[in-house]
Amino acid sequence: MPVIAISGAGSGIGHTFLEHYAKDSNNTIHAIDVSWSDDVKPQDAAASITTHTVNSSSQESLDALNSDLKNAPVDLFIHSAAVRGLNPEVQKHEADPSKAETLDATDPEVFQQTLTVNTLGTFMIIRALLPNLRASGGAAKVVVMGSGMGSIANNKGGAYAYGASKAGLNYVVKSFAADVPEVAFGIIHPGKVESRMTHVREEGAIDAEDAIAMMLPIIEGLKPEDSGMFVTREGKPIPW
Repeated sequence: MPVIAISGAGSGIGHTFLEHYAKDSNNTIHAIDVSWSDDVKPQDAAASITTHTVNSSSQESLDALNSDLKNAPVDLFIHSAAVRGLNPEVQKHEADPSKAETLDATDPEVFQQTLTVNTLGTFMIIRALLPNLRASGGAAKVVVMGSGMGSIANNKGGAYAYGASKAGLNYVVKSFAADVPEVAFGIIHPGKVESRMTHVREEGAIDAEDAIAMMLPIIEGLKPEDSGMFVTREGKPIPW
Protein backbone atom coordinates (compact mmCIF):
# COMPACT_ATOMS: atom_id res chain seq x y z
CA MET A 1 0.00 0.00 0.00
CA PRO A 2 1.83 3.16 -1.17
CA VAL A 3 2.16 5.94 1.40
CA ILE A 4 2.30 9.41 -0.13
CA ALA A 5 2.98 12.72 1.62
CA ILE A 6 2.11 15.95 -0.18
CA SER A 7 3.01 19.44 1.04
CA GLY A 8 1.04 22.45 -0.12
CA ALA A 9 -1.90 20.06 -0.44
CA GLY A 10 -4.49 22.66 0.49
CA SER A 11 -4.41 24.52 -2.82
CA GLY A 12 -2.92 24.79 -6.30
CA ILE A 13 -0.68 22.07 -7.69
CA GLY A 14 -0.39 20.33 -4.33
CA HIS A 15 -4.16 19.99 -4.01
CA THR A 16 -4.41 18.67 -7.56
CA PHE A 17 -1.82 16.02 -6.70
CA LEU A 18 -3.95 15.18 -3.66
CA GLU A 19 -7.04 14.81 -5.82
CA HIS A 20 -5.19 12.53 -8.23
CA TYR A 21 -3.73 10.16 -5.66
CA ALA A 22 -6.95 10.17 -3.60
CA LYS A 23 -8.73 8.29 -6.39
CA ASP A 24 -6.78 5.09 -5.65
CA SER A 25 -8.02 3.13 -2.64
CA ASN A 26 -4.61 1.49 -2.33
CA ASN A 27 -3.01 4.80 -1.35
CA THR A 28 -2.51 6.21 2.12
CA ILE A 29 -2.01 9.98 1.97
CA HIS A 30 -0.57 12.48 4.43
CA ALA A 31 -1.76 15.87 3.21
CA ILE A 32 0.34 18.73 4.60
CA ASP A 33 -0.38 22.47 4.53
CA VAL A 34 -0.21 25.55 6.74
CA SER A 35 -4.01 25.78 6.90
CA TRP A 36 -7.07 23.86 5.82
CA SER A 37 -10.58 24.67 4.66
CA ASP A 38 -13.49 22.36 5.44
CA ASP A 39 -13.87 21.22 1.85
CA VAL A 40 -10.23 20.47 1.07
CA LYS A 41 -10.58 16.69 1.07
CA PRO A 42 -11.76 15.37 -2.30
CA GLN A 43 -15.41 14.34 -1.95
CA ASP A 44 -14.92 11.16 -3.96
CA ALA A 45 -11.69 10.14 -2.22
CA ALA A 46 -11.07 6.40 -2.16
CA ALA A 47 -7.70 6.67 -0.44
CA SER A 48 -7.14 7.09 3.29
CA ILE A 49 -6.28 10.76 3.89
CA THR A 50 -4.87 12.37 7.01
CA THR A 51 -4.37 16.13 7.09
CA HIS A 52 -1.51 17.81 8.96
CA THR A 53 -1.20 21.53 9.68
CA VAL A 54 2.51 22.31 9.38
CA ASN A 55 4.75 25.36 9.10
CA SER A 56 7.73 23.88 7.28
CA SER A 57 10.14 26.55 8.55
CA SER A 58 9.24 25.94 12.22
CA GLN A 59 11.10 23.14 13.99
CA GLU A 60 8.39 22.97 16.64
CA SER A 61 5.77 22.42 13.96
CA LEU A 62 7.89 19.76 12.25
CA ASP A 63 8.47 18.02 15.58
CA ALA A 64 4.69 17.75 15.92
CA LEU A 65 4.52 16.23 12.43
CA ASN A 66 7.21 13.71 13.40
CA SER A 67 5.19 12.84 16.48
CA ASP A 68 2.10 12.24 14.35
CA LEU A 69 3.91 10.13 11.77
CA LYS A 70 6.20 8.37 14.24
CA ASN A 71 8.48 6.19 12.08
CA ALA A 72 5.80 5.15 9.59
CA PRO A 73 7.20 4.70 6.07
CA VAL A 74 6.65 7.28 3.35
CA ASP A 75 7.19 5.99 -0.18
CA LEU A 76 6.72 9.27 -2.05
CA PHE A 77 6.96 12.86 -0.85
CA ILE A 78 5.80 15.59 -3.22
CA HIS A 79 6.89 19.01 -1.99
CA SER A 80 4.69 21.65 -3.56
CA ALA A 81 4.48 24.32 -0.84
CA ALA A 82 5.87 27.66 -2.03
CA VAL A 83 5.29 31.39 -2.26
CA ARG A 84 5.92 33.66 -5.25
CA GLY A 85 7.64 36.60 -3.55
CA LEU A 86 5.69 39.40 -5.20
CA ASN A 87 5.55 42.90 -3.71
CA PRO A 88 1.93 43.04 -2.45
CA GLU A 89 1.61 46.79 -2.84
CA VAL A 90 2.73 46.73 -6.46
CA GLN A 91 0.62 43.66 -7.18
CA LYS A 92 -2.53 45.57 -6.19
CA HIS A 93 -2.10 47.90 -9.14
CA GLU A 94 -0.55 45.68 -11.80
CA ALA A 95 -2.25 43.00 -13.89
CA ASP A 96 1.15 41.53 -14.84
CA PRO A 97 2.69 39.70 -11.83
CA SER A 98 6.21 40.26 -13.21
CA LYS A 99 5.82 43.98 -12.45
CA ALA A 100 5.75 43.07 -8.74
CA GLU A 101 9.15 41.34 -8.79
CA THR A 102 11.36 43.80 -10.68
CA LEU A 103 14.55 45.35 -9.32
CA ASP A 104 12.75 48.41 -8.00
CA ALA A 105 9.69 46.51 -6.77
CA THR A 106 11.59 43.92 -4.73
CA ASP A 107 10.79 44.31 -1.03
CA PRO A 108 13.42 43.08 1.49
CA GLU A 109 10.87 41.64 3.92
CA VAL A 110 9.08 39.76 1.14
CA PHE A 111 12.48 38.58 -0.13
CA GLN A 112 13.37 37.18 3.29
CA GLN A 113 9.98 35.48 3.68
CA THR A 114 10.33 33.90 0.24
CA LEU A 115 13.75 32.48 1.11
CA THR A 116 12.39 31.19 4.41
CA VAL A 117 9.47 29.35 2.85
CA ASN A 118 10.94 28.18 -0.45
CA THR A 119 14.53 27.39 0.51
CA LEU A 120 14.80 26.90 4.27
CA GLY A 121 11.34 25.33 4.44
CA THR A 122 12.30 22.82 1.75
CA PHE A 123 15.41 21.82 3.66
CA MET A 124 13.63 21.51 6.99
CA ILE A 125 10.63 19.47 5.88
CA ILE A 126 12.68 17.03 3.80
CA ARG A 127 15.13 16.55 6.67
CA ALA A 128 12.22 15.99 9.05
CA LEU A 129 10.78 13.27 6.79
CA LEU A 130 14.05 11.41 6.20
CA PRO A 131 13.34 8.75 8.88
CA ASN A 132 10.01 8.02 7.20
CA LEU A 133 11.52 7.95 3.72
CA ARG A 134 14.30 5.63 4.89
CA ALA A 135 11.68 3.38 6.48
CA SER A 136 10.24 2.80 3.00
CA GLY A 137 12.97 0.25 2.38
CA GLY A 138 15.23 1.87 -0.18
CA ALA A 139 12.66 2.76 -2.85
CA ALA A 140 11.46 6.14 -1.58
CA LYS A 141 11.21 9.20 -3.80
CA VAL A 142 11.15 12.94 -3.12
CA VAL A 143 9.81 15.13 -5.92
CA VAL A 144 10.06 18.88 -5.48
CA MET A 145 8.18 21.45 -7.54
CA GLY A 146 10.97 23.76 -8.69
CA SER A 147 11.10 26.53 -11.26
CA GLY A 148 12.99 27.44 -14.37
CA MET A 149 13.65 30.74 -12.58
CA GLY A 150 15.96 28.77 -10.31
CA SER A 151 18.30 28.18 -13.23
CA ILE A 152 21.27 30.55 -12.94
CA ALA A 153 22.31 29.58 -16.46
CA ASN A 154 18.97 30.81 -17.85
CA ASN A 155 18.70 33.91 -15.67
CA LYS A 156 17.33 36.86 -17.65
CA GLY A 157 17.04 39.23 -14.67
CA GLY A 158 14.18 40.17 -12.34
CA ALA A 159 12.26 37.84 -10.01
CA TYR A 160 14.91 38.41 -7.36
CA ALA A 161 13.13 36.84 -4.40
CA TYR A 162 11.52 33.91 -6.21
CA GLY A 163 14.48 33.14 -8.45
CA ALA A 164 17.00 33.26 -5.61
CA SER A 165 14.78 31.07 -3.42
CA LYS A 166 14.39 28.48 -6.16
CA ALA A 167 18.11 28.50 -6.98
CA GLY A 168 18.71 27.87 -3.28
CA LEU A 169 16.10 25.11 -3.36
CA ASN A 170 18.01 23.50 -6.23
CA TYR A 171 21.18 23.45 -4.15
CA VAL A 172 19.36 22.01 -1.15
CA VAL A 173 17.79 19.17 -3.14
CA LYS A 174 21.04 18.41 -5.00
CA SER A 175 22.80 18.17 -1.63
CA PHE A 176 20.18 15.76 -0.33
CA ALA A 177 20.72 13.63 -3.45
CA ALA A 178 24.43 13.41 -2.59
CA ASP A 179 24.00 12.90 1.17
CA VAL A 180 21.03 10.50 1.12
CA PRO A 181 21.67 8.06 -1.74
CA GLU A 182 19.05 5.61 -0.50
CA VAL A 183 16.32 8.08 -1.53
CA ALA A 184 15.77 9.30 -5.13
CA PHE A 185 15.36 13.08 -5.40
CA GLY A 186 14.02 15.04 -8.36
CA ILE A 187 13.14 18.65 -9.13
CA ILE A 188 10.43 19.28 -11.71
CA HIS A 189 9.57 22.69 -13.17
CA PRO A 190 5.80 22.46 -13.72
CA GLY A 191 5.79 25.53 -15.95
CA LYS A 192 3.18 28.26 -15.73
CA VAL A 193 0.20 26.75 -13.99
CA GLU A 194 -3.07 28.33 -12.89
CA SER A 195 -2.87 28.51 -9.08
CA ARG A 196 -3.23 30.91 -6.16
CA MET A 197 0.39 32.08 -6.38
CA THR A 198 -0.65 35.08 -8.48
CA HIS A 199 -3.85 37.15 -8.43
CA VAL A 200 -4.40 36.71 -12.17
CA ARG A 201 -3.95 33.87 -14.62
CA GLU A 202 -0.56 34.41 -16.25
CA GLU A 203 -0.25 34.34 -20.01
CA GLY A 204 0.52 30.81 -21.17
CA ALA A 205 -0.58 29.18 -17.90
CA ILE A 206 -2.21 25.76 -18.15
CA ASP A 207 -4.60 24.07 -15.73
CA ALA A 208 -3.03 22.18 -12.84
CA GLU A 209 -4.67 18.92 -13.97
CA ASP A 210 -2.92 19.15 -17.33
CA ALA A 211 0.44 19.95 -15.73
CA ILE A 212 0.19 17.01 -13.36
CA ALA A 213 -0.76 14.62 -16.16
CA MET A 214 2.55 15.57 -17.80
CA MET A 215 4.57 15.17 -14.59
CA LEU A 216 3.18 11.83 -13.40
CA PRO A 217 5.26 9.70 -15.84
CA ILE A 218 8.40 11.52 -14.65
CA ILE A 219 7.54 10.84 -11.02
CA GLU A 220 6.71 7.20 -11.70
CA GLY A 221 9.92 6.74 -13.70
CA LEU A 222 12.26 8.42 -11.19
CA LYS A 223 15.10 5.99 -10.42
CA PRO A 224 18.06 6.16 -8.00
CA GLU A 225 20.44 6.90 -10.87
CA ASP A 226 18.31 9.96 -11.74
CA SER A 227 18.61 11.42 -8.25
CA GLY A 228 19.32 15.15 -8.30
CA MET A 229 17.72 15.73 -11.70
CA PHE A 230 16.26 19.12 -12.64
CA VAL A 231 13.77 18.82 -15.49
CA THR A 232 10.75 20.42 -17.16
CA ARG A 233 7.27 18.92 -17.00
CA GLU A 234 8.15 17.29 -20.35
CA GLY A 235 11.18 15.62 -18.74
CA LYS A 236 13.79 17.79 -20.50
CA PRO A 237 16.89 18.68 -18.43
CA ILE A 238 17.18 22.31 -17.30
CA PRO A 239 20.70 23.80 -17.06
CA TRP A 240 21.73 24.71 -13.54
